[in-house]
Amino acid sequence: MAGAPGALVLRREDDGRVVCERVVVADTTFRRLRGLLGKRELNPGDGVVLRPGWSIHTAFMFFPIDVVYVSADQVVIKVVRNLKPWRASTCRGARDVVELAAGEAARRGLEPGDRVAWAARPLNGRVTTAPQAPPPDTRASDGDAPTRPIRVLLGSRDDRFLRLARFLLTRSDFAVESTKRVPSAVDLVERHGSDFVILDASDSLSEAARTVAAIEALNPQVGVLLVCDADRPRPTTGLNVVEKWHALETLADEIKLSHAGSRAWS
Repeated sequence: MAGAPGALVLRREDDGRVVCERVVVADTTFRRLRGLLGKRELNPGDGVVLRPGWSIHTAFMFFPIDVVYVSADQVVIKVVRNLKPWRASTCRGARDVVELAAGEAARRGLEPGDRVAWAARPLNGRVTTAPQAPPPDTRASDGDAPTRPIRVLLGSRDDRFLRLARFLLTRSDFAVESTKRVPSAVDLVERHGSDFVILDASDSLSEAARTVAAIEALNPQVGVLLVCDADRPRPTTGLNVVEKWHALETLADEIKLSHAGSRAWS
């Protein structure tokens, strides 16, 4: 399993040990159903996380796997070792189901009660860090304007979404700020000079819609994306709302396209 765009690293928090180097996120119905079906093997260091998930079946699979159930608080609830094909397993209270190569849980010392954390996958074997702002006199190749990272503001009360979105966007060289108070995004756009805003409407669509309207009125050049949980109702108005975990796959490209368009019209 090659390191696909958006692949993550799973680490244990207490000692920082890597549990799995390349985890692909299966966060849509199709991807969760697809899982590892049809694959001939799962290499050590590769994995799949079914999100959200609390059960798994191994029908039509060709090899055993280790299964790790993780709670919404990022704590390992249950570890099922060497689950063979044509078996089923469940774990009440799980949020993520991580599929690993058979024997990996024991080899990495992963046990129930361990607290884990997701991180963006390192590039070229190096740990990724937040991009540094370029010096003030740095100029674009055409000499017209200073080059700087695109500034993105995240607004969500979902800690897991904020952490994952920040990891993935920072990895793509965006300068990221975040807030858990969606309405405060209006003021933060001005304060941080944001180029693009992502607002989570899962808790209140009306609150998010009012915030979008205010941002667009005061800063029409700023791009805004509304996201929400998959089980939330979609609006009947003209608002475009996308499922937030699915949106992460193409988020970097969407922001770059939006920013390029706004600069072309400025």
